[in-house]
Amino acid sequence: MTKIAKKVDPRSLETQKIIKIMFQTAYGEQKGRNKPIMVGLAAPQIGIFKRIILVDVKADGKGKTGDLRVYINPEIIWSSKREGEWYEGCYSTGRICGIVSRPITIKIKTFTMTPQGCNREFRKYSDYVARIFQHEIDHLDGKIFTDHIKNPDHLHWVEEKEFPLYRNKEAWRNWPKKASLNMVK
Repeated sequence: MTKIAKKVDPRSLETQKIIKIMFQTAYGEQKGRNKPIMVGLAAPQIGIFKRIILVDVKADGKGKTGDLRVYINPEIIWSSKREGEWYEGCYSTGRICGIVSRPITIKIKTFTMTPQGCNREFRKYSDYVARIFQHEIDHLDGKIFTDHIKNPDHLHWVEEKEFPLYRNKEAWRNWPKKASLNMVK
């Protein structure tokens, strides 16, 4: 049974508590680690089935990060027909990574938090950041990235120390260590 995350009141105390826990998880995961670092997190990944995600909007897929933000009740309201392949990994799947095709550009409707309060926003994102949004919103809908992989050769086993090699010069396109969907379920 797929568990779908529920919408939340962006201004509630419960929502603020969940956001605090999520940031603690994200930054706790980053402390003292080199690569890979967390560029996104969905509340269901930590057992909270609410429609809240964190996305690093400065992430580039090559190690650059620096602006992890919260998005409440995000929805993809438009996506480009043009798709691109890139590798994905996940906090929820451990060492399993894979090649996923996704729309290159999306437009989202969401609530964001700023020091001034809660704001409704419509934003367009492209490339790697669009991929992160799609990946995290999938979690809200009870999916993981491996649900998009049809070719078994696109599912990989990557040890933590191998990530720099996996990412370098698109080595992920021909990664020799294969994983299976049985390892995910």
